[in-house]
Amino acid sequence: MADYLPEEIVINILQRLPVETLLRCTAVRKSWYSLITTPEFISSHLKLAAAASAAASNDETPLLLIRRRISSSERYELHSDGEPFTRVFKLKFPFSSTNSYFTIVGSCNGLLCIYDDRVDYTDTIILWNPCIKKSILLPEPNLIHNSYGGFAQSFGFGFDAIAGDYKVVRVSCVDDLNPQIELYKLSTGAWQDISSHLKLERCFIINDRSRQAYVNGATYWIAGYPDPDSDSCDFIVLFDMSKEVFGEIKLPIEVLGTDMMISKDLMVFDEHLALVLCSDSGVEPTFCVWVMKEYGVEESWCKQLVFEFHILGAIFIRPLWVRKCGGVIAVLQDGGLYSFDLNDDEIKDLGVHCSGYEYYEHSFHVDSYIKSLVLLERGAYFSDSVTCDQLMPNQQIYDCDSIGSRESD
Repeated sequence: MADYLPEEIVINILQRLPVETLLRCTAVRKSWYSLITTPEFISSHLKLAAAASAAASNDETPLLLIRRRISSSERYELHSDGEPFTRVFKLKFPFSSTNSYFTIVGSCNGLLCIYDDRVDYTDTIILWNPCIKKSILLPEPNLIHNSYGGFAQSFGFGFDAIAGDYKVVRVSCVDDLNPQIELYKLSTGAWQDISSHLKLERCFIINDRSRQAYVNGATYWIAGYPDPDSDSCDFIVLFDMSKEVFGEIKLPIEVLGTDMMISKDLMVFDEHLALVLCSDSGVEPTFCVWVMKEYGVEESWCKQLVFEFHILGAIFIRPLWVRKCGGVIAVLQDGGLYSFDLNDDEIKDLGVHCSGYEYYEHSFHVDSYIKSLVLLERGAYFSDSVTCDQLMPNQQIYDCDSIGSRESD
């Protein structure tokens, strides 16, 4: 049929096919392989997939990536963020961690950025597209942790829409001194120390294990000041992936000066920056969600959701994600994921559980996900087999499996 159709129509059809079908198409015709692996096709396919996900029609519900730990293994799955909450893909994880599990920096355009430093610091940082079995092991950063002095590091991951480049920013501090900023660009494959190029108003330290939120081309973290004589209130620090500069955003006025024991996380809610506060120290422990309605406008913070723990009948809860429908996905003390509809106080067991032991709440990670062809143009050199041979010899590599062939939980 392709021989009788104009090329532009064939391209238009191919751009709308799912990733799994396109991978099979690359083996059908050499011309299709050459087309599908071009950066231009990959970019166009991604834009159409992102538009379909944003529209969230009945036929195209958004996907959520869920990572959990079962016994000694990490499980990565894609779930449909709708009703019912169903698993649509089970992803085979081909890497082995020196620690209990990898830390997930974030998800962007089908790529995951993960690194291995949960307890023991390593220099293993990976960009991974699980649906096309492609990954890149990043080179060793310039500043390496040693056994002398205090050391802390945080990562951010995102996309520079102007340059069309994926970037990883690393913020590392030794003995609470001025942070060293390093930037990895996929286009160059190298780390660059950009500390001297930046003009930081004040030295800051990103809160330990602060989860990044990536929205509007920037990555955000909860941070504070190392100087005990300075303003002790937390704030939000951001890194613009295109301009390669840092900025600061104040927390909502109502939050400033509150109990410092309140945990703070950043998430994305309906393409807006969201601040999730969680406290179990009050008479009626609660968590609430603040949303920044206008990008970068501190006065636009709005309290969106409030939920009281006692309704759950649970001792501990950790919110993980704010759904587009307005509900909240959280992990409870039994090691299971639950969804809370704040409109009618309805609680649903999502049927996803991890091993119920110490640190269970940290083994869960929930993030948005979109299947893409990003990294496909990199060729065989960047395949999982190359990455895994460096990390773990003889590690078997698997395809992205559909739910029809999934293993039992």
